[in-house]
Amino acid sequence: MTKVAFNISMSLDGFITAGNQTREEPLGKNGEFLHEWFFSSGAEGDAYVQRLTSNIGAVICGRKCYDDSIPYWDENGPTGALRLPLFVVTHRPLLASHSTGIYHAVGTIPDAVKQATSAARDKDVSLMGGADIFRQALAGGLVDEIELHIVPVLFGAGIRLFDTLPEQIKLEPTSMLETPLARHIAYRVVK
Repeated sequence: MTKVAFNISMSLDGFITAGNQTREEPLGKNGEFLHEWFFSSGAEGDAYVQRLTSNIGAVICGRKCYDDSIPYWDENGPTGALRLPLFVVTHRPLLASHSTGIYHAVGTIPDAVKQATSAARDKDVSLMGGADIFRQALAGGLVDEIELHIVPVLFGAGIRLFDTLPEQIKLEPTSMLETPLARHIAYRVVK
């Protein structure tokens, strides 16, 4: 059965971006440090990344995440050669060059989840961000799992993930893995 898993890296003090965000540094000053674990965690980290990505069939993100990530994504989207469909929650058109069948503009989070679940074909849907999309999906009961990649850094400023939640949410821990650049903790959302 397809599940929707929110997947995000954050600092130990709960920020998913560093402070001082600019167009050149959308994750803030030194904010890219949050993602180094994905690219350089050694053999154990590489095996974890492989397990993490092997059962994903579609991806959802918000407009800010899309806009901030455009310089790093090509026509294949965030999953590169896998070419998984990306559903961007937005009311504005996407770049004209993103008409390759990978990128899809969707007006609401429930519609994005519905379309991504259908496109995933029995695989999972990865909800990648940002914080506002996560909070809305959580409030709508659309998130089945939360996978946090806690990076050993204290930003002190930026965008907090858990700043405002719609209500109290009960979680059940399902796994934890320590790699050199992050601690990976997964929780099942108790509904």
